[in-house]
Amino acid sequence: MGQIMNDILDYLKDNSFIDRESSLNSSDSLTQNGIMDSIGLLELMDHICEKYSIEIPEDMLTPENFDSLQGINDLIVKLTK
Repeated sequence: MGQIMNDILDYLKDNSFIDRESSLNSSDSLTQNGIMDSIGLLELMDHICEKYSIEIPEDMLTPENFDSLQGINDLIVKLTK
C-alpha cells in the first residue's frame, strides 16, 4: 500500500472511523463496510484538502473517488500533479 493510502488509513484510525487493529484492502468500500457516512466523507475531504494543499473540483466529488482507499489515492495523485 502506498504512502497516500497509508496516510488515509491512519486518518481513519486516528479519528475512530475504524479500530487501530483493523485493516482495509485498497478496493474495500468505505460506505458499504459502514466505515464512512456523509458527515465522515465531508470531514475526510477537509482533511485531504488541508494535508495535500488541494481543492477538489465539484465534478470530482463522485463515489468512485471517495469510496475506497484506491479511489482516494488516485484522486489525490491526479490533483497534485
